[in-house]
Amino acid sequence: MLYVGLDVHKEFCQASVLDENGEERSNIKIPTRKEELESFLSGFDEAKFVLESTGVWEFVYEIVESKGFEVVLAHPMKVKAISSAKIKTDKVDARTLAQLLRMDMIPASHVPEKHVRDLRGLVRHRKALVEKSTSFKNRVKAELLRRGIRRPEALKTSWSGRSIEWMRTLGISVVNSNLDVIEALQVQIKSVNDQLIPEYWKNENAMIISSMPGIGYYGAMLIALEIDDVHRFASAQQLCSYAGLVPSVHQSSTVTYHGPITKQGSRHLRWILTEAVLIHVANEPDSKLTDFFRRLTKKKGKQVATVATARKMLTVLYWMLIKKEEFKVTG
Repeated sequence: MLYVGLDVHKEFCQASVLDENGEERSNIKIPTRKEELESFLSGFDEAKFVLESTGVWEFVYEIVESKGFEVVLAHPMKVKAISSAKIKTDKVDARTLAQLLRMDMIPASHVPEKHVRDLRGLVRHRKALVEKSTSFKNRVKAELLRRGIRRPEALKTSWSGRSIEWMRTLGISVVNSNLDVIEALQVQIKSVNDQLIPEYWKNENAMIISSMPGIGYYGAMLIALEIDDVHRFASAQQLCSYAGLVPSVHQSSTVTYHGPITKQGSRHLRWILTEAVLIHVANEPDSKLTDFFRRLTKKKGKQVATVATARKMLTVLYWMLIKKEEFKVTG
């Protein structure tokens, strides 16, 4: 059995190959291209591969996996915690990965199935489109405010069809240009929605999650896909840690200090939960989550209360998914 560590970069992969005794047989650079990688892999019969979770890992991972080899995705931060070197080069990094793999010490990252990874990409793409749309809407608002123009009272909402028509009648080229971009983005958002809605109805976990007030079909899909298999988390605390919603801890001797949340893990999961909390408390005045949010807001402010309630909401969602039960409002 050979052990291969791949230090993956956009343009190339550094590959260290070790035998069962830990002797390095080769340490070479391979272009990160399909043909080059497949040619490299053709030289192996029995081998295990490891690569770090970087921005281009998926492309390389799928090529190695398609050839029938066992491949592990290493958690980059945990690898650094296990191994540190004063001399840090691509060759050293690849060799370190291979050595950790040989000793069965790789802190592995979870790799969802291909279908889930593709849907994750689509959901995150929708999030990016909405953020862009919001940015251009803010530009329109700023331009109108700069000119002292206010929406007529007869137009109840800012972005209804009638409101957009009114803004176009103002004849402001900057506003019209921004509106063109917003409308183009809305077309793209609708296209993504049309792809995601059928997937929502096929996803049991997403439908359970959407029973939580404050979480619509899109938020439910994002949460379900980011969590993937809830059973990979031994506890709700582990899931909250994955979302980066647990407080950081600093301990020295007998003194323990709890600081801000770690913000390590899925930023997408963290974002949607904090958004969902604000909608939940506005629409479910009698729920325990809302009561907790209000009490903590009085003590520590809205921002702290929102994050803490997001953590509680995720804990509730964890047990809903474990038990396959929908949300029940209890006062």
